[in-house]
Amino acid sequence: MDKLVVFGAITLFWLLFAVVGYLISCRYEERGVIRCCTILTAVCCYMAWLVTFLMQMNPMIGPRASQKIIFGMMSYWPNSYIHDDPDP
Repeated sequence: MDKLVVFGAITLFWLLFAVVGYLISCRYEERGVIRCCTILTAVCCYMAWLVTFLMQMNPMIGPRASQKIIFGMMSYWPNSYIHDDPDP
């Protein structure tokens, strides 16, 4: 699925959850508590999903290098585990 479709669908779901919770709370005596709980639940769940979604869009992965470059880094860097002797 496209990223924008998923983003829009989840945003719409939590927005509808908050609105329906707000409207249903009008029937009960403790309106304020129910409204606070439903809206706070919607906001917290949406924010947790949003952070997870945004972190997966740009994952933090290491650089991709060829085997020759990796061997060169391991043999010439002073803190490499195969390079114990100082360079001349």
